[in-house]
Amino acid sequence: MPSQFTYHDPAIKNLLVLSSYLYLLNVFEWIAQYVLSAGLLGQILLGIIYGSPLAEWLDVHWQETFVVVGYVGLLLIVFEGGMTTSLPTLTALLPLSTGIALTGLLVPIGFSFLLTPMFGFPLLHSFAAGAALSSTSLGTVLALISSSGLSLDLQQTKLGTALLGAAVMDDVVAFVLSEIIHLLGESDNSGSSTLGVHIGRTIGVTFGLGIVVMPVTRWILRPLYLKYTRSIYRHKAGQSGLLLMMAVMFIGMTAGARYAGTSPLYGVYVGGLIISYLMQTEAELSLEPIHGDVVSIGDEEGIPASREFEGNPMPGDRLRRVNTHPSEVPMDRLPTRLPEETPPARTPERQHTTPTFLSTFEHYISPLLLYLLLPLFFGSIGYSIPFIPLWRGRVIWKGIVYTLFMLLGKALTGIWILFWPIEGKRKVSWGQTMKLRMPAALLLGFAMIARGEIGLLISQIAYTTSEQQLTEEEFLITTWAIVLCTILGPVGVGYVIKRFKVDVVRGGWH
Repeated sequence: MPSQFTYHDPAIKNLLVLSSYLYLLNVFEWIAQYVLSAGLLGQILLGIIYGSPLAEWLDVHWQETFVVVGYVGLLLIVFEGGMTTSLPTLTALLPLSTGIALTGLLVPIGFSFLLTPMFGFPLLHSFAAGAALSSTSLGTVLALISSSGLSLDLQQTKLGTALLGAAVMDDVVAFVLSEIIHLLGESDNSGSSTLGVHIGRTIGVTFGLGIVVMPVTRWILRPLYLKYTRSIYRHKAGQSGLLLMMAVMFIGMTAGARYAGTSPLYGVYVGGLIISYLMQTEAELSLEPIHGDVVSIGDEEGIPASREFEGNPMPGDRLRRVNTHPSEVPMDRLPTRLPEETPPARTPERQHTTPTFLSTFEHYISPLLLYLLLPLFFGSIGYSIPFIPLWRGRVIWKGIVYTLFMLLGKALTGIWILFWPIEGKRKVSWGQTMKLRMPAALLLGFAMIARGEIGLLISQIAYTTSEQQLTEEEFLITTWAIVLCTILGPVGVGYVIKRFKVDVVRGGWH
């Protein structure tokens, strides 16, 4: 039987387009990072230029492929976010993250109902627009806080943990809202009978997955992993063994979450938290506590001031992290040798560290993620922006008005930072507390603003269903708000970081 695919040399046009696109994704990222402190905006712009909205140099099949490949990058950065999250801090700040997420969801939806008296949207269409604008781009949030250029890792601060937790909750709810919009747009009226089933299934699976994972991790995965760390196979397998474990966890949680009926981003985040728990357990069983470099920020709380800030980092600077999470554990501080073994003499040449999950991820995956997968992900967002139809007079001004409400709706989440009590913090006056916490509140508010891929997904579902939840003009108005929020959110984060530097985590949010 003849082969279904015949190999042939690629056309020179395809080679030039593809190679230039992959290279310029990183060039545009650097330029946008230097000018706006938001490199992802350059990649989105290049996606608009090369994709269907403008030049259409990339074939439609290529764009579809890059959407899939880029989404793998999104899943990986969420997985890394879970790995670098401190579980005790996440647990302590879970009520705060819930409050931030609910504010960021309900306020934009509430403001969206103003579209009915202002622009004549039907109520159901106002809800569809609000559903699209209630989301938060999890990929954008992680990209922003991981490429901040600060001398500390924002993901491991209280502020970053609360922000990431809220963004994950927003993603799960956005997944539910996308299902609701899809079912409401069905023409056979069967959506109403299955709507409750879909919502209940998603909510049940989301909570159930988190509940089931805890005992499985504690009583099954933890003993198995500790047994592995004490065996000689840990040294023989090295980073390859840890990479295999991460791959199994990543693929298993992605598939399990999606087939069960919830967001795969939530699944990989939980998978990352499992890896974080295993690393924490391994560190606790070492001979002494293991910590990374703790960068603190000089205020009246007795924290020494940081001496370094890189305002506009090159793309590669994102790989340099300051981890409070154990990432490099000295080999002689882990119970990995068998009892009958005699420890070798310690010489300068033999002093090395045993590989960990984080060091393995940064060695094998981070360069690929940084220079290929994430650029393709943000570039793929640009493919879905209807660039030319946006430039209609009445659509522009209505979109700008709607954007102002949507900016305010997410920015209000920063109020939680101003008033949330911090245990162990020395009492200061109310006015001084507000002054100290204002940079953190601004950073969180701006980081929650970007809608990105999730907002575009929901709005396109509402526009393309058989019973449209958004007309063409309403879809374009909604798209204006999504695009402008995705631009202004990262720009605001970049300005706050450049203006306040490490002071963004003052007031007890370090």
